[in-house]
Amino acid sequence: MKIIMENKCVSKENNKRIVYYDILNVLAIIAVVALHCNGIVHNFSTNYKRAWTTSLIVECICYWAVPIFLMLSGATLMKYREKYNTKTFFKKRLLKVMIPLLFWAIIMIIWKYKIGQLKIQDFSVKTLLNIFFANKEEPTYYFMFWILGIYLTIPVLSVFANEKYRNVCWYTVATIFITYSILPIVLKLFKITYNTSLSIQIGQYLIFVLLGYLLSTQNIKKKYRIISYILGILSVLFRYFMTYYWTTSNNTLNKILFGYAQFHSVLLACAVFIFIKQIDFKNLIKSDKIKSCISNIASCSFGIYLIHKIVMYYQIHIFSINVYSWEWRTIGIITTYIISLMIVYVVKKIPILKKIVP
Repeated sequence: MKIIMENKCVSKENNKRIVYYDILNVLAIIAVVALHCNGIVHNFSTNYKRAWTTSLIVECICYWAVPIFLMLSGATLMKYREKYNTKTFFKKRLLKVMIPLLFWAIIMIIWKYKIGQLKIQDFSVKTLLNIFFANKEEPTYYFMFWILGIYLTIPVLSVFANEKYRNVCWYTVATIFITYSILPIVLKLFKITYNTSLSIQIGQYLIFVLLGYLLSTQNIKKKYRIISYILGILSVLFRYFMTYYWTTSNNTLNKILFGYAQFHSVLLACAVFIFIKQIDFKNLIKSDKIKSCISNIASCSFGIYLIHKIVMYYQIHIFSINVYSWEWRTIGIITTYIISLMIVYVVKKIPILKKIVP
């Protein structure tokens, strides 16, 4: 895969905010909100076929959101050894994630129990831990365990964040892509059982961490950028039309192509990352105040992720919103994001509370 790349490292802004990282961060959290406002895609019904069809469009177009966050982790953390030691890395990363995760998990358990969305027979430590580790307090918090697992793995991967190991990184990406992203899906379509023991024995989602590092530190030739964009668009079309066909043919939701490590997701995430990276933000955004504003907005994304489901709930119930309505699945994205952003921004200004929305 290295033959499609120029051998010029471009990561020269180690001590500066990289604008396209912040832009990707902001766009990704908006895409996450869009996915959740269109959550009806996971509940196919012939009574709401048109609504489901349009929600599937949003689902397919915005599916890059979660992979991009993983790619940003790779882009920003793979070279942490150049800045500080592993002890400092764990202190900075794990504490930043664990404090807000534990706080909001507790809040979610109490809140969902009170509103009747979470049934708890007994409040024993064992029961609460089972709820926490199974993400029953909030299903979308699965990402937090992904990111914690990645943080535990980064010290191993970071050893290869060196130009002389670039081929090793590309080999790992290629092997994960073949054994996790392509083979399981292709064989499943032909009703052949895939033996996962044949796969490279590292986590499948590490492909995004490695891709984030690799794509952020090398220039990609224009013709290969175009190929990436085409593959990204084809991936969206493939997932949409195949899911639509399989689902409507049997009037039952078909989730074969619902998987972040699948080839269509990887190709789409790469296309989005490369596209945003290639925009000349240095000349497009010359004002330091605007850059600072974008950076501040991006810093709120983690907090928005943690609270936006609560914001969605109260909007729906206060205004008696029909989640199948096009207004909710479009305008609701904007209102949910803005309200969540405002809450997080204010909380971050309060010294005692800012650690729960870092």
